[in-house]
Amino acid sequence: MLWLYFITLAIIIFVLLWFMQVVFLQTYYSSMKKAETAQVGAEVENIFKNAIDYKDEIDKTAYRNSASIYILSTEGELFYTSTSYTGTSLYSKDQTQTGYLAQMPGRNVSIDISDIAKSIVESPLKRVSYTLDIDRLKTQIYVYGKVIPDTDYCYIIIMSIDPIDATSNVITSQLVYITFISLIISTVISLFMSRRISRPIMKMNETAKKLGTGNYDINFEKCGYEELDELAGTLNSTTSSLARTDEIRRELIANVSHDLKTPLTMIKAYSEMIRDLSGDNKQKREEHLKVIIDETDRLTRLVNDMMDLSKIESGEITINKERFDFSKVAADLIDRIRLSEMDTEHEIVYNIPNDLYVNADRTKIEQVLYNLIVNAIKHSGEGKRHINIKVTATQKRVKVEVIDDGVGISEENMKHIWDRYYKASESFTRNVQGSGLGLSIVKNILIKHNSDYGVTSKVGKGSTFWFDMERVSKKEITDKKKD
Repeated sequence: MLWLYFITLAIIIFVLLWFMQVVFLQTYYSSMKKAETAQVGAEVENIFKNAIDYKDEIDKTAYRNSASIYILSTEGELFYTSTSYTGTSLYSKDQTQTGYLAQMPGRNVSIDISDIAKSIVESPLKRVSYTLDIDRLKTQIYVYGKVIPDTDYCYIIIMSIDPIDATSNVITSQLVYITFISLIISTVISLFMSRRISRPIMKMNETAKKLGTGNYDINFEKCGYEELDELAGTLNSTTSSLARTDEIRRELIANVSHDLKTPLTMIKAYSEMIRDLSGDNKQKREEHLKVIIDETDRLTRLVNDMMDLSKIESGEITINKERFDFSKVAADLIDRIRLSEMDTEHEIVYNIPNDLYVNADRTKIEQVLYNLIVNAIKHSGEGKRHINIKVTATQKRVKVEVIDDGVGISEENMKHIWDRYYKASESFTRNVQGSGLGLSIVKNILIKHNSDYGVTSKVGKGSTFWFDMERVSKKEITDKKKD
């Protein structure tokens, strides 16, 4: 296609060149000569009015432009003619009038300049211009005359517009060779350029085919063209993302398989124990049933997390904002977590001002806070640990911080901590296994709330996860209820 475009452009250029140099050459030449005659007239005016030796200067102008120049009085009396180039003879029109004939050397043509002078004087513009066709000579003669301003004289310029057939034939002959040679050169150059440009594209295409087979150990090479280099950079970035996504997918399959297999194994094992051993022992049966219920809850949480994230990312889930007391919702949630077995080794403390109202989706914000606290519990490490929930408020925003004194997060893991299915390698996961979806769910919910969020951490010192929400006053709640 590049070769075709290049050749088409070359052909269009040569077609235009042929038309301009061959078809329209005579027309263009005629227009140029007429414009040149008007310029000569302006020059004659200036010479006649300002030059001391105007006759010599007019002769030079006539010779230089191959023109016949006549100066007559407005009454038709010949005052001067460029005799070095033309001849003029006096003749009798009738018994009362005489006139002047301009003799065109080598043309055998005579022109009555007396009539031309009369036409100039009688013209409203004091100027005439016209073309005479000399059929027997197959040529044209252009006549231009004008009254010289502020004088009683006029000038007449007669210029031959010769046919340029011979010149046109020479140009045509040259154009044939030029066109033929230029098309050959254009073909060679266009083929070279098209191959040079298409080669890196074809190479990039072959590399992309390898990428399509799942081979991520590839590199799209740059070739020196800005657009293609930018494309190569984008594809390399995409390859890295795909490679990481594939790695995460494999880890996800392994993690989810493990997270599903472990509770299912426990459920099956304890069900068999109830059937074979503890069916008649109420205390043992209750203990075994509790394990089955806990593992079932664990499976339910995993499936719910995956469904929640899928709904959020697909846009199927909506945020239903309402004004509610965040202080009470947070306190109730923390108390529930304290009573659960998840928190047997942790001390959760919180500092939440009373009557702190926010405008948000109550259920989703509760899920955000729950996930952050559970994340702090799961990744705090072994032994007695402290988790602090700190809430501060300004006039328009409420900031929530979940602070732990666990192992912290490295800078490398900080880059991906909000990604789905990601688990930091240095985190210590206790007996509660996770899907790696909790923080991703948190991020997506907060984005839909237009909330700011983030994390600060230092390895060995702990981490602080935070987010903010829109604050409303208690008075606004009361006024809305009245409305």
